[in-house]
Amino acid sequence: MNCTHFFDGVCVESTDLPWYYSYKPSLIDGVSDHHLALAAPIIVYWLFSLFFLYLDSRDWKVLERYRIHPSTEVASRNQVSHAAVIQAVVIQHILQTVLGIFWMDDKPSMVANHAEMVSRIARLLALVVSSEQTSRLAYFVYWWAIPLLQLLMAVFVIDTWQYFLHRYMHMNKFLYRHFHSWHHRLYVPFAFGALYNHPVEGFLIDSFGTVVAQSLSGMSTRQAAILFSLATLKTVDDHCGYRFPFDPLQMITKNNADFHDIHHQKIGIKSNFSQPFFMHWDHLLGTRMTRRDLELRRENMKGKTE
Repeated sequence: MNCTHFFDGVCVESTDLPWYYSYKPSLIDGVSDHHLALAAPIIVYWLFSLFFLYLDSRDWKVLERYRIHPSTEVASRNQVSHAAVIQAVVIQHILQTVLGIFWMDDKPSMVANHAEMVSRIARLLALVVSSEQTSRLAYFVYWWAIPLLQLLMAVFVIDTWQYFLHRYMHMNKFLYRHFHSWHHRLYVPFAFGALYNHPVEGFLIDSFGTVVAQSLSGMSTRQAAILFSLATLKTVDDHCGYRFPFDPLQMITKNNADFHDIHHQKIGIKSNFSQPFFMHWDHLLGTRMTRRDLELRRENMKGKTE
């Protein structure tokens, strides 16, 4: 048999693999998947932040309709310098990298016997569906359904972890004063301030929660690189300060920049704890606040002072 692809001495038939799968020992030549998973979220963070920083520096009139706050308000109302923000973000990136080095397996992944795994699933499916459907269905389950379920599970774990810890950081006066209040010095959020946190909070809520999600969902190192990058993209986008109707990250879920901006306002600070993906916990536990709710509370407070 002529084999076109080998991995650790194992023949891999590319015709049996979906388009997204790579037989290569590392996705990028010369860079291990372990190092890629560590570097990807940092690279994504700064590239995506620089994109929004560029928009912030433009005086294009078309942008004004999408800005949640006027550009002049960012500098005037925030209580921290850009240099301090960058320093805190760099510290968090260092801590998350160290965590990843020790938490994640840095050994090259061995090629699984994919055909055997699909056959096992087919044998299980044969108990409930006709034999004519098992092979195709087993292929779909192994290559598409399971990875999707792993991603959804990881997203659920991250959302749950961050909602309850984030909410507790607000309810506990000691934790808020000494840790979480750092992040709320950004009264008007901006992109590269998304991870401006006290190092303890950043490590516990963002970094540790994400690797726990990756482990519980059983994701591979390559899947972890995607998860970490996606969570980073969403976190930066939630702090970007723009309400774009054509932003895919803001269209997929209503937990977006506008939703999180409400949380950074004084009236909404005890609401909208969900981050970074969905808002089901705010809905279920009654902590959701809409922009309309915010404006009504402002009107009521204004009426009481007049």
